[in-house]
Amino acid sequence: MFKKLYSYRFEFFFFTQIAVLFGSLFIQGQIFEKSIGPIFFLLNLIAGVILISKRKEIFWFFLVLLVASSVIFGYTQAYDEMPLLTSYIQFGIYFAFYLMVTYEIIKQVWYSVEINQKIIFGMISGFISLGLIGFFICMSIELTNPESFKGGLLTMQNSLPHTLTEQLMYFSFITMMTIGYGDILPVTPLAQKAAILIGLIGQFYLVIITAVVVGKFINQKKQNKNSS
Repeated sequence: MFKKLYSYRFEFFFFTQIAVLFGSLFIQGQIFEKSIGPIFFLLNLIAGVILISKRKEIFWFFLVLLVASSVIFGYTQAYDEMPLLTSYIQFGIYFAFYLMVTYEIIKQVWYSVEINQKIIFGMISGFISLGLIGFFICMSIELTNPESFKGGLLTMQNSLPHTLTEQLMYFSFITMMTIGYGDILPVTPLAQKAAILIGLIGQFYLVIITAVVVGKFINQKKQNKNSS
């Protein structure tokens, strides 16, 4: 099954990422946060397992992450709650997953011989994954050093559940894309260094990876033109 799905790995991973990021626009309220959102994350984990299925040395590790996340999801749905320790474990699972899968995506895009639609999906997925890594970095800082980030809707955390998650996700992508509206501010030295790191990662990706893909595509077009 994995062999058949492998050729569509980048497309599957990309569309599950889009579902994770923007699913709440179409399915709002607690049902998305408690049930639909975690299902999208599980689908993204499955897509990641497919993406690295040819890497036998890490394939089983990804399967363990998927099984552990599925067990946590089932427990949460059954008991309608998630203990603090369990939420930290789930957070660690997703963090480790995106670190490893982002590296694998960048590697596959970098060493691709032919530039086609699949590689473009892979390149975009890699950029989105970096934004998610930035979110996990910010979240780690906020969990260990509360109020490292201020502004936006962060003042409404007590009245609106999942506000912290959504706001730091927003901050990560806005920073990585160098938009920087300034509505959310990193107010501790560690948070400020993280903001710099996220911005640099985004720029390095756009300058290096995108340039490599574009360069390969131009050479590919020239070779096709000369051969015809």
